[in-house]
Amino acid sequence: MRAELRHLHVVLAVAAAGSIRRAATDLKIAQPGLTAQIRRIERTFGGQLFVRASNGVVLTELGEHVVLRGQEIVDKFDDLCATARKIADRAHPAAVHLGGVTGALIPQLMSAVREALPGQDITTQMERNGEAVLDHVRTEKLDLAVLAEFARTPPRLPFGVHRRPLLTEPVFVALPADHRLASRGTLDLTDLADERWTMPEESVGGPRSTFQLTCEAAGFTPKFEHFGADLDTALELVRSENTVAGVHPAVREAIGIVVKPLVGNPLHRRLVLVWPENSAVADQIDRVHSGFIAGYHRRVHRSATYSSWWRSGGAEFALDGE
Repeated sequence: MRAELRHLHVVLAVAAAGSIRRAATDLKIAQPGLTAQIRRIERTFGGQLFVRASNGVVLTELGEHVVLRGQEIVDKFDDLCATARKIADRAHPAAVHLGGVTGALIPQLMSAVREALPGQDITTQMERNGEAVLDHVRTEKLDLAVLAEFARTPPRLPFGVHRRPLLTEPVFVALPADHRLASRGTLDLTDLADERWTMPEESVGGPRSTFQLTCEAAGFTPKFEHFGADLDTALELVRSENTVAGVHPAVREAIGIVVKPLVGNPLHRRLVLVWPENSAVADQIDRVHSGFIAGYHRRVHRSATYSSWWRSGGAEFALDGE
């Protein structure tokens, strides 16, 4: 039998585990099968690589030599594969995988990436919550994602995932057009203490706990009636059921609906970019960031209510610390 790279992986696994039994568990093979494989590998190298010890196995002098040189070979082979993939990617770039929570932010992220990487193929994956998106970034299924963070319930960033803030977006409130508060320019959160609430999906108003804590800090407990609605359904419930709902500020006002800013912006979310260590767009984050902000400015001015808020000091709130 001729020694192969896979044999070195087996020897290194046993050496690292210090036990045939533990190595068999790590390699997900039966212990007798691993023992027989080690014996065949030892015959190939011409002598024992391991001897039994009180709590497992230890390396012989030959084993130490094979492990030392074998690790060098495995490392060099891994480096060969990594550098070869980079060269191949330059010649035939793989698609960039983008993601985020369902909503208007993903198309905006796509536009920013297209500006930074003209001609690049792009795929997208949308999820219902930020935890699922972060898991896809952690496992490198996504190269880049846009997420919303809420101050009272910030997400825990997985190891190896990078983050860059974009801006802070206020949460506005949608009311029926004939609501007693509909004629006001802005609302205080306490004005809504006696209202019945429709809670849109997490991507708009944040986790229910965040929303409730903010209302309780203002002195009241919100009366939730409808949960987890998508934005269109939430707006229909506002119109037909005479409820109110937190919505993103650039939402288009539909017939029978008005959208109002809240004094002091007590409800808001921080938009951020997140990406894995080896992201295909890691070296383009500055350009993507700039493109996203520029696109967001255009989005602001497509909404009369949001544009008015933005010009009246809202821009400083949104871009503070950006």
